[in-house]
Amino acid sequence: MKKILTIILFVLAMFTLVSCNEKKDAIVFDSKKVVNDNFYGLGVECGVYEDVGKLQRGAEVKIYKSLDRLNPKLVRCMTNFDWIVKNFSDNGTKDDLTDDTWEYDFSNKYMLNAYQVLDYCETKGIIVAFGIWNVIGNPNEEEDIYHMIPNVTADPRWAEMCADLMEYLVKTKGYTCIKYFVNTNEPDYSGAKGASKNAYNTYEIWEQGVKNVRAAFDKVGLTDLDIVGGDATTKDGIEKYLTGVATNLKKEVKNYGVHLYISNYDIDNAYLQDRVMDTYTQIKKLDKNDPKKVIIWESGLLDGKNVQTDCNAYIANFSYGIRMADYTIQCMLSKVSGIVYWDLDDAMHYMYSENGMTAKEWGMFSTLNDAPAIKQEYRPWYHSSCLLTNLFSSGSKIIEANKKIDNIRMIASIDSDNNNAGYVIVNRDKTDFTRDFRIDAKIANEKLYVYIFSENQIKLDANGFVTYNYEIDGKISDYTTLTVPANSVVIVSTRRL
Repeated sequence: MKKILTIILFVLAMFTLVSCNEKKDAIVFDSKKVVNDNFYGLGVECGVYEDVGKLQRGAEVKIYKSLDRLNPKLVRCMTNFDWIVKNFSDNGTKDDLTDDTWEYDFSNKYMLNAYQVLDYCETKGIIVAFGIWNVIGNPNEEEDIYHMIPNVTADPRWAEMCADLMEYLVKTKGYTCIKYFVNTNEPDYSGAKGASKNAYNTYEIWEQGVKNVRAAFDKVGLTDLDIVGGDATTKDGIEKYLTGVATNLKKEVKNYGVHLYISNYDIDNAYLQDRVMDTYTQIKKLDKNDPKKVIIWESGLLDGKNVQTDCNAYIANFSYGIRMADYTIQCMLSKVSGIVYWDLDDAMHYMYSENGMTAKEWGMFSTLNDAPAIKQEYRPWYHSSCLLTNLFSSGSKIIEANKKIDNIRMIASIDSDNNNAGYVIVNRDKTDFTRDFRIDAKIANEKLYVYIFSENQIKLDANGFVTYNYEIDGKISDYTTLTVPANSVVIVSTRRL
C-alpha cells in the first residue's frame, strides 16, 4: 500500500511539473504590476468645422454615428477668436491696451458648430479640452489692427477674451464637460515672422499668458477650469514647456499636456516608450509632491506627411492603424494618462496658402462633398481606434505583462468596477506569435470576445463597423491560447467592444 501511495504521489508531482513547464512561457498580466490606477481614457480631436458648406449631405448623421461607435473618453475641440470677436475699437495706446473695446458673436456658424460638438460631449459625459488656435489678428505687423501679435498670449486683452468666452460656455451655456482650456495651439512652434502668429512667442511670454488667464478665470469663478500644461509639440519645446510648468506654474496648471507626432522608425523600434518615460521621469523629479496627469492632446505619425498641404498619405493603410495601436501601448506603458488621436474627419481643418484653402487629410474618414468615395469610407485606423477607445474605459486600472518580448507590445486593462477586463497584443514581427495569455485577477464574466485587426482578418458588421472575429466560453483569468498573426493587433475582452 505504501509503495502504491509513493507511485501516486510521484505521478502527481510529475503532472504538476509538466503542467508548470507547459505554462512557463505564458504571458500573464499581473494585477499587481500597475502602470496607471486611474486611466483617463482615449479620444479624438473633434474641432470646429471651418466650412460646413463643404460637407456632403447627411454628413452630420455620419459624424455622430461614427463618434457613437468610437466612444471617445476625451475630445479636444478648438476654435478661433478671429471668427468670434467683432467691432474692435482701437482705443488703446501702446502703454495701455486695456482701453480697447470689442464685442462677440456667439451665434455665428462657427459657434453653432461648436455647440453641436459640446452638446454631444455633455450628453455622453466626455471630458473636453476647449481652446483657441491662436491669438487674434494678422501676423503681418502692417495689417495687424489688434497689435496683439508681438505680445501674443501675454497681452492682457487675450486673458479678458478667454475669460469672457469660457464664462459664456461653462456658466451661461452650462457645458460642465469642459475641464481644460487650451491657451493657443503648439506655442513652441514659432514659424516665420510675417506669416506666423507665434513668431514672437517665447516660453516666458506663454508662461505670463497662463498666469494672466488663470487670474482672469478665477476672477469670474472658473476656478475648476484647468489650463492645458504646455500643448507643445517639438522635442525641445516639450522639455522646455513641461519643465516650466513643473517649476513655475504649479498653482496655475494641474496637468502636463503635449502633442506627439512620431516617426515610423521610433514606433517600430519601441523608442517612443523610452522617450516618453525619460521625459516623464525628469518632470517627476521636479514635481515630486504634486503629481499631475500626462495627456497627449494630439497624436499621430509623421511618415507620409506633406509639409505644404499638412496631409498624410499613409492614413489609408492598415499599417497606420497597427502603428497607432503600437503608439498607444508604448505611451500607456510610460504612464501617460490619456491620448487624443488626430483627428476624426478630413473636413474639419484646412491649410491656407496663396492658392486658397486645402483640407488637411489626417482623419479617420472624410465628409467633404468633393471627396472621392474611397476617402469617404472608414479608414482602417478608425477601426483599430474604436477597439482601443472602447477597451480602455475611464477610471480603469492599466497593468503590464510579466515579461517583455522583442517586437511584441502588450498591455491589459481592468475596469474600475472589476466586472470587465481585456488585453491588447501588437505583433510587429514578420512571423505569427502563439502563447497562452491570462489576466491575474478575479473577473466574473465568463465570455471572451476576440478581435483581430489585420488586412486579411478584420471583420466588419452590416453597418461597416469592426466586430469580433470569434468568442470563447471561459474566464479571462484562465489561460487562453492565442495566435497573433504577423503584423497585426489582437484584442481580447470580456465584453463586446
